Amino acid sequence: MGTINLLEGMRKNKVKHIVSSSSAAVYGEPEMIPVKEDSVKQPLQPYGGSKLAVEAVLSSYYHSFGINSTSLRFFNAYGPFDEMKPVTRAVPNWIKQVLNNQPISLYWKGKQLRDYVFVEDIARAHLAVMNLPGYNYFNVGSGKGIFMIDLLESIFKAIGKQTPITDLGERPGDPMSLVADTTKIEKAIGWKPSFSLDEGIKLTVDYFKNSRFE
Repeated sequence: MGTINLLEGMRKNKVKHIVSSSSAAVYGEPEMIPVKEDSVKQPLQPYGGSKLAVEAVLSSYYHSFGINSTSLRFFNAYGPFDEMKPVTRAVPNWIKQVLNNQPISLYWKGKQLRDYVFVEDIARAHLAVMNLPGYNYFNVGSGKGIFMIDLLESIFKAIGKQTPITDLGERPGDPMSLVADTTKIEKAIGWKPSFSLDEGIKLTVDYFKNSRFE
């Protein structure tokens, strides 16, 4: 409803462009990896369902009222300044746990395959599509999969120490594999991720080392 209120305000004030933060959660458990934009969408969580609903609303406002929109389906975003509270995302949570010498909370024994994309690359994608005409939707990811246990190892390496791992078992609504096919956005606007995972993790670790956090 918040999105519809915003779009109604845009329509009444003749604002003609919007960029929406969507999510790879719209896909659910993909039939194929990497996942393309036109793959079947069966969200496993209310969050992914809400993102898919917003995309449908954006499509209707483009076709009915000419409001141009681009939905960017982020895969796993990470980077400095991730101060969301409570901390739910793996990267900031794990970094803080290691720096505080606390046990790591891990689901599925770290066997999920994920696609991590650095926040600065996401920001560049926003800027690149701001004036794109029509109704558009793009994956924004690295195009490379990493198992969560390997991601954790990269964090241990960047920090220079390890802490014990607490296995939390299975988590409902959590797909096992989710990796982006980024061909569409590369062809449309020439966007490609510029940060490797190692570079991004180092920058993120450096930020949390030098910041105060709970």
